[in-house]
Amino acid sequence: MPENDSTAPRAVRLIFEYDGDDIRLVHQSPVDVAVTGFDTRRELRAGRFVEVRDSEGNGLVRVPVRIDTASAEVFPETPGEPITRVDVERPKGAFTVVVPAPPASRSVAVLDVRAPAPPPPGEAAPPRAAGKGEETVLGVFDLQFGGQP
Repeated sequence: MPENDSTAPRAVRLIFEYDGDDIRLVHQSPVDVAVTGFDTRRELRAGRFVEVRDSEGNGLVRVPVRIDTASAEVFPETPGEPITRVDVERPKGAFTVVVPAPPASRSVAVLDVRAPAPPPPGEAAPPRAAGKGEETVLGVFDLQFGGQP
């Protein structure tokens, strides 16, 4: 994306599919919307995120994504009965997210972030930034605006 291109999109809609541990970006399109709920701080927060990165792989912003890969909704055959959730062995599905597209944007990474382990009983909690959690990169994908990657 050109650094000073006034026609560059303010945001990009991304559609991902996942099958077990495999994740792939199946569609991306520029959108002219304001994106809220993203995080520019580097604090460790547990959850799943799509992180917009620059050409050197540095994170610019993170947008949380809400996907449940451990269970699935099961709709009843009889109307009026409750919808239930069941555990799944191999999760499969898709999700959509809209991310900001700062001028330096070059790629996105899908991340699974686990919170730091709590301190042992009787020990003081470390400062928030000092806690070491686990961050797993599930996939990194180039941004190519204007349709299919």
